Amino acid sequence: SFLLYFLGLKNAPLNKRVISQNIHKRTSRTPIIIIPAATTSLITMINVKDILQDLKFVSNEEKKKEGFTRDNEVLIQRKKSNMTVPYRVIDNPQKLTQQDWSRVVAVFVMGPAWQFKGWPWDGNPVEIFSKICAFHLRFNEMKLDNNVGKWSVTLLNLSQTKRHLDRAVLMTFWETLDKYMLKNKPDLRF
Repeated sequence: SFLLYFLGLKNAPLNKRVISQNIHKRTSRTPIIIIPAATTSLITMINVKDILQDLKFVSNEEKKKEGFTRDNEVLIQRKKSNMTVPYRVIDNPQKLTQQDWSRVVAVFVMGPAWQFKGWPWDGNPVEIFSKICAFHLRFNEMKLDNNVGKWSVTLLNLSQTKRHLDRAVLMTFWETLDKYMLKNKPDLRF
């Protein structure tokens, strides 16, 4: 009531009040990261917090043995300087609204182009990667997928045996993403 009075809408018709409320509704500034839904991906909803928040690789199998289950979406808290910044991680982009798509800042790719079926830009990987920062997480001992080799994708090469190197490799993700967001999505939180 005070807000309506303050905005000069106390005695305004209801439709003007509704319009005013919609104008003042805050749009989210939380960036969105899309990861593959495939269980064969090195990064999944089960281990994404370990990988992107804690900067260490933990396999899906290890997480499942510990009793972890898959969530529909995960909010990771990135520690940056003296604050934490939230990032929303999903593996089902079909649920995103057009407004959500404007907040998508990164995608982890596997290789098959069908991963992008139903996406904006006609699901064309080249077009998608010109608009969204793309990454491929892999073990450096494994053969690189042919499609990934052709695409404009940042490779994050982990060692299968040297966990102490994870942090440096995974920091590359955040450094690359920060540069991308500074240039292309400065209105989002990061």
